[in-house]
Amino acid sequence: MRRSLRGRIFAAIERGDDAKALHFATPNVLFKSVGEFGQSPLVAAISAGRGNLALEFISRGGFYAGDGSLAHAAMQGNLDVVDALLMAGKHPDEPLRERDFNAGYTPLMWAVNRRHLQIVRRLLMAGANVNAVAEDGSTAVMMTANAAPESLEALEMLCAYGPDIHKKDWRGRSVVREARDREKNAGKPQMREILERHFPGTDFEAA
Repeated sequence: MRRSLRGRIFAAIERGDDAKALHFATPNVLFKSVGEFGQSPLVAAISAGRGNLALEFISRGGFYAGDGSLAHAAMQGNLDVVDALLMAGKHPDEPLRERDFNAGYTPLMWAVNRRHLQIVRRLLMAGANVNAVAEDGSTAVMMTANAAPESLEALEMLCAYGPDIHKKDWRGRSVVREARDREKNAGKPQMREILERHFPGTDFEAA
C-alpha cells in the first residue's frame, strides 16, 4: 500500500497534474519515493520540464545528497531551479546519479555541453570546480570543442577560472589540440585566440 501511494506522485507528474502531485508531496514521499528509472520526484519534475512544480518540491525539502537534481536542472537549462538548489545548499559539483551514463559529468559540464550560458555563469559563481574530471577524462572546458558561438562564450567564461587546458580526455585530446585542429582544418581560429588571450605562450604545435 505504501509503495502504491508513493507511486502515485510519479503518475501525477506524468499526467501533468501538479495539484495532485503536490497533494502527495509530503517530505517523506519526496525523500523516499523512487521512480521507474531510480529518480526522485524532484528529478522527475525537472526532467518533465515542470519548473514550478520542481520549485515547490524543493521548498518542501524534496532533495538530498546524491539525487542528481542539480545536474538535471543544468541539463534542462532551468536557471530558477538551479538557483533554488544552490541556495538550499546543493553542492555545485554533484554529478548525475547514474553510473553508466556520462558517469561523473558535473552540472557545469552539462551546462556547457547544452550551451546554457546563464547557468554556466551561475555555477562558476557558486564555486563549481572548473577542473572536475568525469570518468571518461572529460572536463567542462572540453565541452566547448565544437566551437559554436555559445561554446566560445562558455570557453571565455571558463578560462577566467583557470582551467587545465592541457588535460586530455579518453581520446588523448586536450582543448589546446582541439583549438589547433579547428584552426588548421576548418580555418576557424576563434578557440585558439581565446586560449592565447588567457594563456599567453601556450605551445599549440606541441599539443
